Amino acid sequence: MNDLLILDIFWDRQLVKDKSGKEFEIFRGKDYDYDWVHLGHGYSKNKDWIYFYLNTCFEKHLNKIDIASFSLVEANEAENTIYFKDKNAVYLKSYMCGFTILPEVNSSDFQIIDIDKGYSTSGEFDYWYESKLPYSLSEMTPINECYQSVENAIYYGHTIKMTCDVNTFEQVHPKVDTLFKDKNHLYFKSEIVEGANPATFQFLEECIGEDAPYYLECDIHFYAKDDQWAYFVNAPFEIKIIKTKDLENFRFEVINEIGYGRDSKYRYEKGKKKQ
Repeated sequence: MNDLLILDIFWDRQLVKDKSGKEFEIFRGKDYDYDWVHLGHGYSKNKDWIYFYLNTCFEKHLNKIDIASFSLVEANEAENTIYFKDKNAVYLKSYMCGFTILPEVNSSDFQIIDIDKGYSTSGEFDYWYESKLPYSLSEMTPINECYQSVENAIYYGHTIKMTCDVNTFEQVHPKVDTLFKDKNHLYFKSEIVEGANPATFQFLEECIGEDAPYYLECDIHFYAKDDQWAYFVNAPFEIKIIKTKDLENFRFEVINEIGYGRDSKYRYEKGKKKQ
């Protein structure tokens, strides 16, 4: 090894040249760094560290991780979701939760049910990403990506039990996953939209209909109204009440590819009043 000239270094190998001028590759864990182990999907380890390609990772958690038994279970790189385990625990790295330890999981019986949806199981409990579910996945029926039906209950985000009328609970519009109603209330995510009238609430067809024009954020930004107020709905994040004094004439328009709510006096951009 001392007689080799290193030409290039990769995370798992080196390109070298010997005294005769011959170029070839030598591999980490086989030809050098003999305690180095390739875990898969760019992850590796030695007796002291865990690596992602050339950089160390999970440093803050190494006091809890048993590196000797640490292994990669399964990965979905497209969703940035990767499960690891050691002899003591199961670890999850995901866009949904960062890097975390799954609670009350036995690594010896842990199984991934559906990595694309974040479902797994261990012992008596099922999990959605890092959350231990208060029910069995076999009892759950998805309503959409945000809401789930379990026997006589509705959950938001798999873990938040809704206080709602289950029999009349329904999605307001198929383009907006986060807005539901029952006979009593309008709900954004898991919260009641105070003051909204579910019986008269409706999206403006000009911004949500099949023939609606293109505008920036047209897949998530919408306007609506009921018999009291107008609303701006940012589907992933918020619903904002617009206290227009001209509800009858409240409408939607697009100017220079920006969608606005509009009454006879004001224009509203993302729900904020403009002259």
